[in-house]
Amino acid sequence: MAVKQQMIIFRVGAEEFAVDILMVKEVVMMREITPVPETALYVEGVMNLRGILVPVVDLRKRLRARRLAHSVDQRILIAGLDGKLIGLIVDGTSEVVRISRDMIEPAPEIIRELEADYVAGIINLNERFITLMDLERALTSEVSNELEHVMAALGSTATPAERVQAG
Repeated sequence: MAVKQQMIIFRVGAEEFAVDILMVKEVVMMREITPVPETALYVEGVMNLRGILVPVVDLRKRLRARRLAHSVDQRILIAGLDGKLIGLIVDGTSEVVRISRDMIEPAPEIIRELEADYVAGIINLNERFITLMDLERALTSEVSNELEHVMAALGSTATPAERVQAG
C-alpha cells in the first residue's frame, strides 16, 4: 500500500497549490496587518497571533500572480519554517487531501527554465492539476532575511514560548 501524506490545497490568483499539512500550523481568517516601513513589496507587515508577532507575506506578490480583489475567501496560512512562524496570505483554502507519491508528476521543464524552483511537482488529482509547492524554496533565504529584518526592526526576537509553538 502506498504511503499517503496529507496536503492542504489553497489558491493564489487562479492557480491551485498544495503544501504538506505538517508545514501549516493553522489557517486563520484575514485580520489586521500592521505595515512595516522599508520592507520588500511582498512583506505585508506583522500580525498579532495570540500575543505573538508573526511576519506576513502576500504570496500573490511573492509569486507575481495577478492581483485579485480582496475577497472574503482570503486566509492566512500560519506556517512553521526554520523554527519560526510566518503568515502567508492566500486567496482561499479549499480542502485537505491525501496523496501518494505516484500522484505527483515532475515539474515541467519550462518551470525550471522560468526559475520557479519552488515547484516541487504537479499533483494529478483525478485530472485536476495542482502545483506542489516547496515552501522552503518559495521563501528563499532572501525572503527569510527580509522577515528577520522586519522582526529585528520591531525589536522582536523569538521567545522560548514562540520557538515551542513554532516547532
